[in-house]
Order: sequence, then structure tokens, then C-alpha cells
Amino acid sequence: MDMQRILFLLTVAVLSLFASEAYAQRDLPGQTGIQFTSGGVNHFLSWKSGGERHYFTSLAFTHTNRNRTYWLYGLDYQIKEYTYENKAISKAQFTGELGYFIPVLSDKGRNVCFRIGLSALGGFETVNWGTSLLPDGAAVTNKDSFIYGGGLTAAFNVYLTDRIIFLLQVKERALFGTDAGNFHTQIGLGVRFIIN
Repeated sequence: MDMQRILFLLTVAVLSLFASEAYAQRDLPGQTGIQFTSGGVNHFLSWKSGGERHYFTSLAFTHTNRNRTYWLYGLDYQIKEYTYENKAISKAQFTGELGYFIPVLSDKGRNVCFRIGLSALGGFETVNWGTSLLPDGAAVTNKDSFIYGGGLTAAFNVYLTDRIIFLLQVKERALFGTDAGNFHTQIGLGVRFIIN
């Protein structure tokens, strides 16, 4: 019986060491990650609504700071389609993002973390891929343009391992320089890989 108790205590001690080591490997200063996120824009249950596509895809790098905040450097592609005479008129945006994310809530082991991020955005918008004349002779009045603005993101990070993080995010984008709507909400899922 005494030997079983000793083995049990040793097992608990070793597992505690591994648990504390895993805790120490999260949100380290200088850690760099690469993340991929994709999801819907304004229509959240489906990427399609009435035959129209509304989705975004983004690729970003992150760099963790000493206070567990991180910088995000990203590229984003967003498309929304509007129906005209059974034809989809697309509005595509290509933007760069510089964001700063702070932790708001997390559990003791930092397995789940809720963060808020503020971003500056800038890029280019094209309407109907630059074609102003439609097949029926109607003209698209919206022009291609440079766009700028910001974004506010609520992000849930779930650590699957110390180096793989599952992401759920909600981002409100406010962009100016566009004639086709200034505000869009993105809801997406993604994954981040810690690469150093």
C-alpha cells in the first residue's frame, strides 16, 4: 500500500511539473505566430445568402509583448455580392491591418483567453472588378477606390496545445473612401500556429 501511495504522489508531482511547464510556454514575450481566419460578413450562418457570397479570408502574423498583449500584422480579402437582374455585382476589398490586442479575461492556465483588439486598416476596393457597364447596358456608379479606417475585434483564443490556438473572432470594420457601405461585421473561425 505504501508503495502505491508513493507512486501516486510521484505521478501527481510529475504531472504538476508538466502542467506548470505548459503554463509557462503561453504568451511568452517575443513569441511569433502565423494565423489564418475565415468566415462570414454580415450573414453569419452561411457564406451565401440568396445566391450572393459574403465572406472574408485573412492571413496574419502576431508578435507577443512582455505584458501578454500582442501586435497583429495582417492581410485581408473580403467580398460581398449584390444581386442586380439575376447577376451578382461584387464588392471586393483588399486591406492591410495593423492591430494591438490586450487580454481581458482568461483562466488560470491561460487555456482560454478573451481579448479585445483595435486595428488600423487601409487598402483598395473594387466594385464589379472594375467593369462599369453591365450586360443590359446599365452602369455601375460605384468606382474603385482606396479605403481606410479601423476595426474593433473581440477574439476568443483556445489553446489546443502550447503552439496551436483555435480562434473565434467578431470584428466590426469601419472603412471610409467607399460608396458601398462603411460598416461591416465579420464573424470567423481560425487557427494560429506559434512558430518560435
